[in-house]
Amino acid sequence: MSKSDAGVNDLNKQVDDCVDTQSENVRHSKRVPILTEKMQSYQQEESQKREKRITRLYDKWKVEARSARERLKTDITVTQLAMVIDDLEAAKNNVLKEYDDFRNRMLPTMEMRRKIDACEAVTADIIKIIHGRISGVDEEFDAERERGRLQMLLDHKHARSIFGSTVSCVSQGTSSHSSQCSHSSQCSVVTSLAAKRVDAAANLAAKQAVYDSLLEETKHKERIQQLEEQHKRAIEAEVKELERIQAKKDVKAAQAKLEVYDKEIVKEAMSYSECVKIKSKQDASLVKLERKQGASQTQVTSGIPISASVFQDSLALNRLPVPEPPVFTGDPIRFIEWKISFIALIEGKCTSSVEKLFYLKRYVSGPVSRALEGIFFRTDDEAYHDAWEKLNSRYGQPFSIQRAFREKLANWPKISSKDAMGLRNFSDFLSACENAMPHVKGLQILNDYQENQKLVQKLPDWAASRWNRQVTQVLSQNQEFPDFKEFCAFVLTEAETACNPVTSYQALHDLSPIVDKLTLKETKRNKAQVFNTQMKHEIQKSFKSETRAPCLLCKQGNHQLNNCPDFYSKSLEERRRYVQEQKLCYGCLKTRHIASECRHRLACDVCQRKHPTCLHDANFVRRIKSEPVTESSFLSIPNNSTDAVALSVAGEGQTANNSMILPVWISTKENPDCEKLVYALLDSQSDTTFVDQEISNFLKAQSSPVKLKLTTMLGKDTIVQSERVLGLQVRGYEFGDFVDLPPAYTRDYIPVNRQNIPTCEVAKNWNHLSSIVDKVPPLKDCEIGLLIGYNCPRSMAPREVIVGKKDEPFAVRTDLGWSIVGRSSPRLDLPKESSLCHRLAAKELPPVTPADVIRVLETDFKDISEEGMKVSQDDILFINKLKEVIHKNVHGHYEMPLPFKERPILPNNKQLAVVRLDHLKRRLAKDERYKEQYKEFMSEIIQRGDAEEVIDNGKGGETWYLPHHGVISPKKPNKLRVVFDCSARFNGYSLNDHLLQGPDLINSLIGILMRFRQHPVALMCDVEKMYHQFHVNESDRDYLRFLWWKDGKFNQNPLEFRMKVHIFGAASSSGCANFGLKHIANENSHLYPLGSEFVLKNFYVDDGVTSVKDAEMAVKVVDEARKLCAMGGLRLHKFMSNDDTVLNDIPMSELASDAKELEFASELPLERALGIQWQRNLDCFKFNVKLQQQPATRRGILSTIASVYDPLGFIAPILFNGKKILQEICKRGAGWDDFLSKEVQLRWEQWKQDLINLQEINIPRTYVPNDFGTIVKVELHHFSDASTSGYGQCSYLRFCNEDGDVHCALVMGRSRVSPLKVVTIPRLELTAAVISVEVSNVLKRELDYVDVEELFWTDSKAVLGYIRNEARKFHTFVANRVQRIQLSTTPQQWRYVPSEENPADHASRGLNVQQLLSSIWFSGPMFLWKKNLPNPEDPKVEISLEDPEVKFAQVFKTEGTDEVNLIDRIAKFSSWSRAIRAIARLMRRACKDKSNHLSTTSERQRAELHIVKCLQSHAYKGELGRLEKGMDVSPQSQLYPLGSFIDENGVLKVGGRLRHSDCLESLKYPVIIPKNHSVTKMIIAHCHEKIKHQGKGFTINEIRSCGYWIPGIGRAVASYIKGCVTCRKLRRSTEVQKMADLPSERVIPSPPFKYTGMDCFGPLFVKQGRSVCKRYGLILTCLCSRSVHIEMLTDMSTDSFINALRCFIAIRGAVQQIRSDQGTNFVGAKNEFKRALEEIDAERLRVFLSEKQCDFVMNAPHASHAGGVWERQIRTVKSVLNSILSLHSARLNDSSLRTFLYETMAIVNSRPLTVDCLTDPDSLRPITPNHLLTLKSTVALPPPGNFKDDEYARKRWRQVQYLLEQFWSRWRKEYLANLAVRQKWHVPKRNIQIGDIVIVKDDDLPRNQWRLVLTVIHEMNNVNKFYEV
Repeated sequence: MSKSDAGVNDLNKQVDDCVDTQSENVRHSKRVPILTEKMQSYQQEESQKREKRITRLYDKWKVEARSARERLKTDITVTQLAMVIDDLEAAKNNVLKEYDDFRNRMLPTMEMRRKIDACEAVTADIIKIIHGRISGVDEEFDAERERGRLQMLLDHKHARSIFGSTVSCVSQGTSSHSSQCSHSSQCSVVTSLAAKRVDAAANLAAKQAVYDSLLEETKHKERIQQLEEQHKRAIEAEVKELERIQAKKDVKAAQAKLEVYDKEIVKEAMSYSECVKIKSKQDASLVKLERKQGASQTQVTSGIPISASVFQDSLALNRLPVPEPPVFTGDPIRFIEWKISFIALIEGKCTSSVEKLFYLKRYVSGPVSRALEGIFFRTDDEAYHDAWEKLNSRYGQPFSIQRAFREKLANWPKISSKDAMGLRNFSDFLSACENAMPHVKGLQILNDYQENQKLVQKLPDWAASRWNRQVTQVLSQNQEFPDFKEFCAFVLTEAETACNPVTSYQALHDLSPIVDKLTLKETKRNKAQVFNTQMKHEIQKSFKSETRAPCLLCKQGNHQLNNCPDFYSKSLEERRRYVQEQKLCYGCLKTRHIASECRHRLACDVCQRKHPTCLHDANFVRRIKSEPVTESSFLSIPNNSTDAVALSVAGEGQTANNSMILPVWISTKENPDCEKLVYALLDSQSDTTFVDQEISNFLKAQSSPVKLKLTTMLGKDTIVQSERVLGLQVRGYEFGDFVDLPPAYTRDYIPVNRQNIPTCEVAKNWNHLSSIVDKVPPLKDCEIGLLIGYNCPRSMAPREVIVGKKDEPFAVRTDLGWSIVGRSSPRLDLPKESSLCHRLAAKELPPVTPADVIRVLETDFKDISEEGMKVSQDDILFINKLKEVIHKNVHGHYEMPLPFKERPILPNNKQLAVVRLDHLKRRLAKDERYKEQYKEFMSEIIQRGDAEEVIDNGKGGETWYLPHHGVISPKKPNKLRVVFDCSARFNGYSLNDHLLQGPDLINSLIGILMRFRQHPVALMCDVEKMYHQFHVNESDRDYLRFLWWKDGKFNQNPLEFRMKVHIFGAASSSGCANFGLKHIANENSHLYPLGSEFVLKNFYVDDGVTSVKDAEMAVKVVDEARKLCAMGGLRLHKFMSNDDTVLNDIPMSELASDAKELEFASELPLERALGIQWQRNLDCFKFNVKLQQQPATRRGILSTIASVYDPLGFIAPILFNGKKILQEICKRGAGWDDFLSKEVQLRWEQWKQDLINLQEINIPRTYVPNDFGTIVKVELHHFSDASTSGYGQCSYLRFCNEDGDVHCALVMGRSRVSPLKVVTIPRLELTAAVISVEVSNVLKRELDYVDVEELFWTDSKAVLGYIRNEARKFHTFVANRVQRIQLSTTPQQWRYVPSEENPADHASRGLNVQQLLSSIWFSGPMFLWKKNLPNPEDPKVEISLEDPEVKFAQVFKTEGTDEVNLIDRIAKFSSWSRAIRAIARLMRRACKDKSNHLSTTSERQRAELHIVKCLQSHAYKGELGRLEKGMDVSPQSQLYPLGSFIDENGVLKVGGRLRHSDCLESLKYPVIIPKNHSVTKMIIAHCHEKIKHQGKGFTINEIRSCGYWIPGIGRAVASYIKGCVTCRKLRRSTEVQKMADLPSERVIPSPPFKYTGMDCFGPLFVKQGRSVCKRYGLILTCLCSRSVHIEMLTDMSTDSFINALRCFIAIRGAVQQIRSDQGTNFVGAKNEFKRALEEIDAERLRVFLSEKQCDFVMNAPHASHAGGVWERQIRTVKSVLNSILSLHSARLNDSSLRTFLYETMAIVNSRPLTVDCLTDPDSLRPITPNHLLTLKSTVALPPPGNFKDDEYARKRWRQVQYLLEQFWSRWRKEYLANLAVRQKWHVPKRNIQIGDIVIVKDDDLPRNQWRLVLTVIHEMNNVNKFYEV
């Protein structure tokens, strides 16, 4: 067959296929459908979109094919080969499915068919090669052979088009023939069959031409490539020109069409001829495709009837979606687009303005709707026009649109370097700005270079650099700065480059092998699924049938195993066993992978979970549902649990819901390239952000340990251990903008249900969410590792919201992406086992402050405390409970109950254990070593019988399930211990809350270590699994249930077990184990005395450590101890001794493998990294220091210092230097993670390096050498010392043998840093002496030596003096410590030692390792080694009286004399002038002058001088005494700053600085007088009256000018003026009293105007004839409802008032009381109005009102506030009235004024009584007085409709009653409650009493004429306000 024939046949086949496709979808008709231009354009666009999708899928398939070829070059496993097949077939199927859909709608191009054929052929070839590899899997991999196979693959032409870059130049013939094929592919269509034939011919030609010249082939190929490129460029240019012509044609056609539509709208009719005219512009002929005659073509004639053509067009239009404009929400950017669409689609089709306005209201919302709300009430024709004017002025202004564009550009976030989609979005918006620039004024400013700078800042750094380069090149060519259009083109190019689906960074990143394997697979799978969702299921076809694998069980090919009837006939257990035996995946029932790697999990038809339906376990579901989870299912699980972050609430029949959970990329700011994909929960009820601990570890984020107090909805607080993580940031899955997270806290996991994660599948289920299907990612295979609280508001800020109808979910777009909240499906209504309710408040507990660290450094060790062990009532109860019931069971073990405080009734917490077990399962799956150790431990306890399986549900209330986790000690990395979490909380309960902890029964660690050093033979052992050797009573074992998989098979359901022994994690276990051990020893002490003593005294928990005199005793101790423990079922093993004889007597199985490190620290609260190591071969202690890498911060320093465990203080001087550095850092207030200064860091590094030298220290284990002989004397010597840096002590044992030899050894040392506050050296020395005494008590109690002599040495003579003192009394600090010393020692035991011989000096100052080794620290001073201890003469110590610690004994002597005090006499005078005159006369009499004339000036001066001297001698006796002695005034005296002196007259004066001034002497040196003396008050009064009662400043100046200086003169003068009666009359403000309570008339509901307040206002001027008359207004206010009634008064006569009141009563009904003000209360009224009011006859008003059964009450005069309730209404009425009158320019008459007054009354009665809820759109309308007066707020129309009977009137009374009840109910809630607050006058004052004289304020008189009156009557009330004077 020729190529042309093949092309014709292929074309015929395409025609047939097209006819077949159209016959299925198009209605049969004998005429050819004529498409409109719009439909043709739509189909063309749809075709282009589908072609692009096919091209995109084809490119992805090419990437898969190339990847498969490269992988086949390497040696890969069968599983990997199968995965290659799956991936390649999946990519091929995606292409074929999309091509099927395209082919069913339109004809594919030849190029497209060639690609599809190549796709199928290459896929088949590669799969064939892979099957060959699989069949020869047992053969050795041959790289050359496989390359040959792959090379043969390239022989096919379609393969070379795929692998063009890898084709090798085989021969010239191949190239020549390839050129021919390439040319022929452009001229004809080659089918698959023809392609195979051509391939065979090409292969034959290539073999025949193999000997041709290689050079000619190369040149030929280059020439062909050049021609192809030239041809390609020419074709592209022609295509672009054709597109431009087509676009121009479309524009012209659209314009013509628009013109026709405009004419039709005007004419309101459409003519058929115009339709034909429009149609005639289309092509004159179409290709008619017939079903039976595929290749025939006919010409379409124009003879089609017009009616049929129009009918056909109508049908085509009806099939299209109904076009409608979008809803305009107020965005100016969208206004023009919306306006055009509204006018085109709505306005042109509506005839009336009312219809247009209706549609306009429908298509606006938000602020736009509120802006037009008033116009929507109108029905006139101008309303629509006014609405558009308002919209155009508000949203259509070019400046508004320009501002909107520029604001959006300014607020655009910076695009990250990897955010390709963000760059594309930015480019799209820039294009929108460019298109809008010609139409929007002002946008041309974007061409400015400064605006361009702002836009460049939004670009990624790499794009900004490229733009900079481009701009630089343009400017270098002397061109202008690029305009905005060029910038848009640049951004568009960069965006398309960054989003390239093949070679962009994102595409390469997705294919990178570094990416996590699971993430890569999930990404590919999800991408494929997204495209599949766009296909129609009914048209899914394939070009070739796919061969399906037969069923694995019955071998039939028509079904799979999940649908096999034979498989379903088996039981569930048999089905599971079959799947396990066949090694099938539990997710899809296929081979070659496991469930954790399954990418195609099947969905269960029963429960919709991810497992096959055939493996569904109905019983499992019922068992879970029978245990409902209550409100704190995940609460307060301590240790490593985050269950406190969520609450679980039981629910039945609930719908599956989605939450704010979305995938994000999390990283750190320090390393943003290291990202991890996790799901993040946006929790608006959590005030804290949490991150998964594993995520934090993966990111290596900066963290620090903290403690958190979590508070949940239960209100319970839980303290958990956590880490504070800093520097985290997240970005959306497809976004590049990072969001910085606040400090986050780590938890083991985030308890979120994965079913609540929204996916694109959920969006497909809802029509209103269809627009975001592509924006919501599919489900990702990643952890929920982040919970973001509302302390990160940016992550929760909604940027866009899509809301559906009632009960439909809504979608929210945040900076992290789209999420869906609500139901996941309209049809999904599944019962939920539990629901999560997130509400969390976390508070970081206060960390250890520097003060706390300093406080610890300044305290003594708890081991040397003298206080005995305190026993609580709980401890006594614990001991009694165990003593009563402890017994030995049949297995030989002692059995004890769980020591409950009271036997608890606990809820069923199984669900909690299930959740924790699921989390444990995930962790085990990630760590194989951890899993194996865990399985080994659990298998061991089950096999040993420590745990047993249970099958019953247990007794209700006495069953508790324990979560468990593994703990690995850093010292024993190969040993895992499972700890049961007895503190886990459920519903507020935990097991540990109900258990007694018991007393501390553990022996002293220091005592054990000291006894370990006493004797030559050392012995160590260990109790095997001590806790598990003591059993629990069977009745209590159900409290210790747990879940585990049988035989460690995690693919099975977990079973229930319970512990039979006391467990790790229970608060009572330690106490029970130690009690049981001591009980065994005491019970069998008569049988094994040595073993019993060993267990009772020398066991520290489960470690036994002791020393004995010889090997024989050691063997006996071992034998007795083993037998003793065996009687209780305990096994002693791991024996170790320094004597081989002892070890040889012990079975090999019971010996330790090597020298054992003393790890007592592992049982202490703080975990130690270092410890003392006993080396058996040397029999000495060593320090094995291995420094951990710690930061140079306060935290790192504390950790390092605390890690060096030195319980006996062997290296106390070395640790002292580290403590000193730590104290200095704390003193500076450094934070936990603040780095050190350079100077401190240098010292710290030197100290750390010195720690390594500790390994040079060898400390003999025994106090004396083995050959020392018999010890005849033992002495203890204690040394103490102190310095400014610290204080310390050291104790030594001194031994003497029978030969007189002496040996000394260090027993214990202590060192402390000095307190930060200044403490004297004697006090520090005394504190060190106290420590020596306390250490002495410990040593005497713990050592087994008898008759030990003790001596205490100090180099402080002061301390010796304090201790030996018998007469002196000391201050409290010294007295208490001396008493403590004398309580335990005698003064004779204390001796003096010179400082240079005192070894404790090292503990108080510190040493390094080398200095310590060369010092006397370990051996003691030399005089201790002498045979005869020297007895130096103690220095004579006497405590001086000057010693600050000695209390002074003071004796006071008093003498009394009868002395007449002149000052006291003068104080009785009331005037300073009278006092001076009296003293002057007395002094005259004293001089024997009996004359009676007036005193002279000199006499008065002498008298004044004498008074001042007496006053000074009385007040300043001490100062005068010091000055007379020539001494200065004491600094503590208030006269010290004055430079005081005594002048020649003996008067104390101010020295000051005015010596060189020329002013008077009295001003330069004023006389000093005290401020609080009566004489001083007289002087102040004199000066104050002298200046006529002026203010404080004037009075002070006058006193100073008179020559007096009063210290503190300001207060003295102010105090006097405050009490001055004249000043109070002149300047004091009037009295106010606390605001009284409201009268009952205002707070009790009553009919309108039952209690009324009356007032007048005016005058108002009216025109009557030609004259202008005055009129007045009478306002009557209801005291209860605040309603008003206004009547006009013709004048201010009584008759006019009565007439107005008659009208008021006639309209409003009866009134019980009317209140009115006095005429004087009208503040601001005109004088004539005031006079008119005063002329009204009030008595006539009372008579008239009494006849109407109404009381007339007038308020007290001058009490305008009493009528405030109606006074305030006058201003409101005037305000409204003035507004009305301003609109009426002409003069009013009486009728007009009365009308205006009534309208004012209506307006005022429509005012709201309260404004509290006016801004709330959901609140009720505010109540107004009209609601009560008219039962409506505004005038309402009568009810619609015609009624034969008066049905409305019959129901009227119900409506009235209802409205009245509603009014008074809301009146009490909304109005009355607001009256409770007093606006002023809050403080009660003293009431004016009868008989008080007061000044009455009168505004008409000046102040000095106000009347002074006497109070005679006052109103009897709690707070008096009214008085009669």
